[in-house]
Amino acid sequence: MHLSIKGLKSTLINAPRTLAARTVAVVMLPFLLMSISDPREADKDTTAIVQASYIYNIAKLVEWKDPSLKTGPFIISVLGSSNLYQELVKKYSAKSIGKQAIEVRKLAHSAEIDKCHILFVGQSELSLLPAILKGIDKQSTLLITEYPDALEDGSIVNFVRVNNTVKYEISVVNARKHKLEVGSTLVQLAYKAEE
Repeated sequence: MHLSIKGLKSTLINAPRTLAARTVAVVMLPFLLMSISDPREADKDTTAIVQASYIYNIAKLVEWKDPSLKTGPFIISVLGSSNLYQELVKKYSAKSIGKQAIEVRKLAHSAEIDKCHILFVGQSELSLLPAILKGIDKQSTLLITEYPDALEDGSIVNFVRVNNTVKYEISVVNARKHKLEVGSTLVQLAYKAEE
């Protein structure tokens, strides 16, 4: 439902002046105001903005050794985190990684993952992670997560919050297992790197 505050006020002011109509208007006003969503909500999610920027820049500093991933679109899949998905689409879907145009996909709640370059699994989808890890075990997929000790579980990049700032940690060992070559700059800029 999209209704502006101005439109709501106009509707209430122009409503019949009976006691019953005013009572209904007063009772319904809080419910109507709660249903109005701010279209700029995703813009205010600074975590999603920073994570999207990191994902784009990380993609530029990693080499995928799998020849089948060197043609076609560069696929970034997002499981969970609608705001991150929207931010990636808004700011990066018109860009490219090397000669590959970026394609951002929002995944349904499922452990079945199609081939992609980068897979972000949000904290809300952690219950699927063990099955996802099995499914992408032999694939050249850069797994990005956002929970403590994720690198020990097999994640390649993990977002962490340090002094109220989003940073990333990286596992070069996990990257090698997925036939990914991580650039030295990416390792040097990481909050924590496992080599």
